Amino acid sequence: MNPKSSYKSNPLAVAASAIAALSFCAPMVAPATVLFSDNFNINSSANWTVNVAPAGATIASQQDATFAFDYSAFGIPPVPGSADTLGLRLRSNIPGSAGAPVTTRPAQTLSGLSVSPTGKNFGGSYHLSFYAWANFIGSPNASGLSDTANSEGGTYNIMFAVGTSGTVPLVVGNTGLVTDGQMDGIGFATTGDGGIANDYRVYPQSGTFSPPANGVYAAGTGPTANQNVNIYYSSIPSLAAHSAPAVQQSISTAEYGGDASNTQAGQTQAGSFGFAWHKVDIIKNNNIVSWTIDDVVIAFFNASALTMGGNNFALGESDVNTTTTRHPALVFMVIDNLIVTGDPVNPTIQTSFTNHILKLSWPEATAGDFIPQYVDSLKPPVLWSNVVATVTTNSGTVSVSVPATNAQRFFRLKQ
Repeated sequence: MNPKSSYKSNPLAVAASAIAALSFCAPMVAPATVLFSDNFNINSSANWTVNVAPAGATIASQQDATFAFDYSAFGIPPVPGSADTLGLRLRSNIPGSAGAPVTTRPAQTLSGLSVSPTGKNFGGSYHLSFYAWANFIGSPNASGLSDTANSEGGTYNIMFAVGTSGTVPLVVGNTGLVTDGQMDGIGFATTGDGGIANDYRVYPQSGTFSPPANGVYAAGTGPTANQNVNIYYSSIPSLAAHSAPAVQQSISTAEYGGDASNTQAGQTQAGSFGFAWHKVDIIKNNNIVSWTIDDVVIAFFNASALTMGGNNFALGESDVNTTTTRHPALVFMVIDNLIVTGDPVNPTIQTSFTNHILKLSWPEATAGDFIPQYVDSLKPPVLWSNVVATVTTNSGTVSVSVPATNAQRFFRLKQ
């Protein structure tokens, strides 16, 4: 279960106030119905559908989904709270093929894959949660991982989506869908290295991502609101600069020893997703969809104007261009400890304003044990405070009244 919040596409403009109720769904511990889970400790491929784009046997051989993959060989530690090192590895546009990779960087077709649990319908509201690791290579120079200008095929898309049928390939390139790719749900994408112009992207049932001006990114509406250089992302502690596991420098040399400097040296750019386990949560609360990384909101979207392709989810990887890498063993993403839970209660805050008093209300039947909280900024660290006011109940509706201020404020319900 998760904190539930009301969503308003526009703040409540009251005199000089900018009081807003925003959809923010940060994970919390509470009972919830488990609809699906996979810790990938065994080969569970029979439970998953792999969708590849473009279509064709040759392209399919250049994509790979490996279940029960032991990632410890790459120096990757277990996910937080776990002792094993088995997960789902995804790779795209592998030079040569997954079965016979090469280090000569052959030109190939822009491609990728997405995977979904077979035949699942999770309903209109559900919570997808998992851990993700993005492994990539940097440039063969002294800057190593931090230099993405010449990353030699190390930049790729990491895709998560909900509201999909689970039967089509949700595969995007740098600026749009690849050939035969589709986007029948709400997709969220990032890169491990921060190696493209738009590092955090929302795809609203479209191959074109929403620009910052549309207001879907928690970092704001400025021109850098979906770029890792934005202070919103670079100040998130878990997105600080990271180094690749030390053993990967040996792997890099063994795989292709002709680079001037080791591709796994140096550190990632601050604000980028690579070389750390990150907890990813995507919560679909009817039409409101939110994406958080390590309990920090990244984006949210109101899908009320869209018709989703289904009630499934997808995880995917795709290249951002046709070039390949000299280090195919080191370019991959891993998913572990995935769980989907249902939301048996979906309380929504209703707001009204009278005489400079903001009234927050929610139904007692579905949310009698929730408490209202507020925060003045969503920039990390996000520290929620309980609303200090008398909570009243009348005719099945719980409500609390707070004085309006000339400042922006965000509210949520927490169980």
